[in-house]
Amino acid sequence: MILDIDEERLFVISDLHLGNPASTAATRVLPFLDYVADEGASLCIDGDGFDMLQTSFKRLVNAGVPVLAKLRRITANGGNVYYVVGNHDLVLEHFLDSILALELSPFLNLRSGDARIRIEHGHLYDPFFARYPDLYETATHLAGLALFVHADVYRGWTWLSDKADQRRRARAGEDITAASYCHGAAEMLLSRGFDTVVFGHTHNPEHVQMPSGDYVNCGNWLRSASYVEIDHGNVALKKWNA
Repeated sequence: MILDIDEERLFVISDLHLGNPASTAATRVLPFLDYVADEGASLCIDGDGFDMLQTSFKRLVNAGVPVLAKLRRITANGGNVYYVVGNHDLVLEHFLDSILALELSPFLNLRSGDARIRIEHGHLYDPFFARYPDLYETATHLAGLALFVHADVYRGWTWLSDKADQRRRARAGEDITAASYCHGAAEMLLSRGFDTVVFGHTHNPEHVQMPSGDYVNCGNWLRSASYVEIDHGNVALKKWNA
């Protein structure tokens, strides 16, 4: 299992949800992956690249095969491909590992330039997922249907999770200054010596200066096209417009 890596140039994307019938990532991400390959850079898929909670095997294969071909092109051009597991692709662990030759990691500790960067999907800090995993899975199936009604359903989901967590912390007499559970989790990791923390999961791209460093969420490719570019320790949140 790969946990510690050194990369001077690394692109990070998350939440493609390949196979999900509501996802538009399968074709839109292909030119971006060609760009990464042409740059000779490496790529990290930061969770929920493949979606087993809101798909069928046929849709998963149809959406995944062209993407896997592009990932092989990245490695053929000298880059590395890393896959951090999320909550939608956890059951694919052995499939991705043994059949597709993608080794999954729960997180990555990246050294780039003089910076130490932590990359996680972020679902483990989601209070709903942590406290009620079975209910969370049921709600996720329902959210898959809701995506056809409103593309930003996950933004509402994250907002509700944050509000519920703030109420819980207030009742317990805990610190409620963190704007979201992601910000709180990022600050905890930053305090361990990282310069930047990169999450996915919420589908909400953001770059926030925390007390101890930077928190960046790379957003999603399900309906959007945001990504994080790490270049010799410099971290930037960008939007793919090609």
